[in-house]
Amino acid sequence: MAKSRDTITTDDGSILHYEIHGTPSASHPSLVFLHYYGGSPTTFAPLLSQPSLQPFHKLLYHARGWSPSTGPADPTAYGISTMSADLSALLAHTNIAHNPSGFILIGHSMGAKVAQHYAATGASPLLRGLLLVAPAPLRGLSLPPEAQAQQRAAYQSAEGVRFVLDNVLTAGPGTLGQDVVEQCVRDSMRGNEGATAAWPEYAAGEEYGALQERVSVPVVVLRGDRDFEREVVGELGTEQGWVNRVVEDCGHLIPLEKPERLGKELLDFVERVS
Repeated sequence: MAKSRDTITTDDGSILHYEIHGTPSASHPSLVFLHYYGGSPTTFAPLLSQPSLQPFHKLLYHARGWSPSTGPADPTAYGISTMSADLSALLAHTNIAHNPSGFILIGHSMGAKVAQHYAATGASPLLRGLLLVAPAPLRGLSLPPEAQAQQRAAYQSAEGVRFVLDNVLTAGPGTLGQDVVEQCVRDSMRGNEGATAAWPEYAAGEEYGALQERVSVPVVVLRGDRDFEREVVGELGTEQGWVNRVVEDCGHLIPLEKPERLGKELLDFVERVS
């Protein structure tokens, strides 16, 4: 259960809802989670329910435009740099950016691109590392017009979300339990018009590849062997020494499909950077 829930208001008037679990530790970094396009903090519930992760200080939040967080009517207000600024504001507001034990960013898909951008553009010196889960690349992910239209349409109805979960985002039908599927449906239907449109129409494709060499902290990349983006994205950061690992029998939704494996990787990473 979350210890506390609160909000902050950004410079453009967006209201970001966040939750804090636990208290800062003198021996371990705080853990900050960024969800995927259509996700929410609930995406990480199977991971955070593991007893080994209970003692950690954790921050989770709803990205701008994904209810209950709000966002502007301006359709250009949902890009990666703006979401990176949101992350920076949250870290400062919660004092995690100044936690002497440091912090780790765990970003999933869209959230992973935001985490990379933050790490490359004036991150707190107390950032200890990035755990990138099925990440979208900084260099941009170009989607053809028909794929953009399909992705947007999928989030217009519960039936569309269920189809994408079974046939695109996971290893296959039946991978997720029915209760998890319904939670994903609720999460995916919570986006406002700007947030739902932005990722497929421009944010996924925004080009920040030149920033990758400016990420100066350890990075681990996890990718499911059946992730629909695996062949398109490939391995990331090999020239910078990023560690790329494959999660077997898994699609794009590692936090929901393989939470135990993700938990092990996270604990190993914490030990590495602490």
